[in-house]
Amino acid sequence: MRKRIISKAIVSLITAFCLVVNTGCAPISFLDYLLEDEETESTSTSGTGNGTGNIYSSGTMAAQTAVAAGLLENGAVREPKVKLKGNGEDTVTVLIYMNGSDLESESGEASTDLSEMVKAGSSDKVNVLVQTMGTKKWTNYGISSRKSQIYSVDGSGVNLVKDDMGQLDCTDPNALSDFIAWGAANYPADRYILLFWDHGGGPVYGFGSDEWNEDEYASLTIDEMQTALSRGGVYFDFIGMDCCIMSCLEVCAALYDYCDYAVLSEDFESGLGWNYTPWLSALYENTSISTPQLGKEIVDAMVQANVEDSYAGDDSILAVIDQAMLRVLWQTWTDFAYANESTLLNSNYSRPVQREDNGRIHPLIKPRFSDSWDDFSFSDYYSEEGEPEMSEYYVTDIMAVASNIDTAESSALRAALDNAIVYMAASEGDKDLTGISVTLPYGDAVFYADLKRIFTNCSFDAEYIAWLEKFVSAAGLGSYYDYSDWEDDWDGWDSYDDDYDWDSWLYGGDSCDDYWDDWDIWGDFGCDDYSCYDYDYYDDDYDYFSYYYDDDYGW
Repeated sequence: MRKRIISKAIVSLITAFCLVVNTGCAPISFLDYLLEDEETESTSTSGTGNGTGNIYSSGTMAAQTAVAAGLLENGAVREPKVKLKGNGEDTVTVLIYMNGSDLESESGEASTDLSEMVKAGSSDKVNVLVQTMGTKKWTNYGISSRKSQIYSVDGSGVNLVKDDMGQLDCTDPNALSDFIAWGAANYPADRYILLFWDHGGGPVYGFGSDEWNEDEYASLTIDEMQTALSRGGVYFDFIGMDCCIMSCLEVCAALYDYCDYAVLSEDFESGLGWNYTPWLSALYENTSISTPQLGKEIVDAMVQANVEDSYAGDDSILAVIDQAMLRVLWQTWTDFAYANESTLLNSNYSRPVQREDNGRIHPLIKPRFSDSWDDFSFSDYYSEEGEPEMSEYYVTDIMAVASNIDTAESSALRAALDNAIVYMAASEGDKDLTGISVTLPYGDAVFYADLKRIFTNCSFDAEYIAWLEKFVSAAGLGSYYDYSDWEDDWDGWDSYDDDYDWDSWLYGGDSCDDYWDDWDIWGDFGCDDYSCYDYDYYDDDYDYFSYYYDDDYGW
């Protein structure tokens, strides 16, 4: 049965928020999309046979553009950092940080994805560069497992462009920063895209498992990603991760200063991962395609591939996240979390979702155990069925928590989430996940110690990091919250934005300066000389589309 979920973006949130905070975000997170010409907007969605069409009426577009222009002229916010020339004139460099690991040596999954890239074709305006690392056996294309290399991939094949790099360690921030800097220097472009390919383990365990690394616990953590991205010196159109459970609030926060959008999976990915052919083909066809539309191509292609492949596929979800919304999303989450502390501590709100196929699950996302073998329990590593569970990795779906703990702060959080997720799709088995998770370390002191170090290095709010320690000894850590009724009843994002009173949440009767001056996530910032305006007059009639699929991938 087809289910289409239509959400209304709450312009009053974005406009009011951006007026009072110098975040560097766009006044309307879909500004590039709104200004895209109609021909680009109506590009068909790969694999579906049904494009978005021109989903904006001329009146709506005019109103949105007028508000955006007014805010920009006001100097309240800066425009998006990535500026597209339009009309297919943009040049693009796609950097793929591909750590083959056991996914390649045991299953050839990296080579399969390289073949998908070759199949996509070519464009003289697009360069796809792949840095190969971290596996003891490459199954195709003559790639060396004894040293790292960089390849240019297009319709002509997988072509070596840089050799003699030695055996790089994918968990070393220098390996990533050097790749970014080299790619930008040798293949300058109007827009840059960065993709991580390998295992993923969320905001604490991070990315990558290198078969050549003697330290089996080594990974590239999100604070190390920040270091590498800063050194690399490139601001990205979007950063994507073809990895498990990386769609987390903390991961997005770590990427905040380095990209306009993020494309991430909240659940475990199957071995299929992303399907590279459809979305690269769309990029080749129009190098000025808007990022939300390109993100939709990526999301739809992955979900469709997993639904159609009954053997290798698995339940899947992928989301396009507007990084401009991260500060307001963080604030609404912490407001909600602090206000509902006792409820969160008296039940375990992590999600007990099992996966039969390990797919791209990071080896380190299993809870750490005692050094004493006598203290080791098999259940410490896996569920009783021998399959991984999201609850063992402290993954908590923010929307599910916000909807099941219905308090005054819940509405603000739900609406902020609605606006942060530009587009998402999921298979039937993942339709109860909503796009972004948060990490609550129920009952694990070792995990929290790692979390504290990494989050502190990321310059996250110290008060929040200290607050998370309460979950180590939470009274309800062994009592998992039953989401079954909500999973059956939840009917999509459109139920949650409606007419939320953002002025009340933002200011609470106090002045703009009083509210924001007390808020410090990544440093001191506040209202400065901006004024608080009342946008109640604005007609919030902007629609964007989000889909879920049944087992037959029906629309």
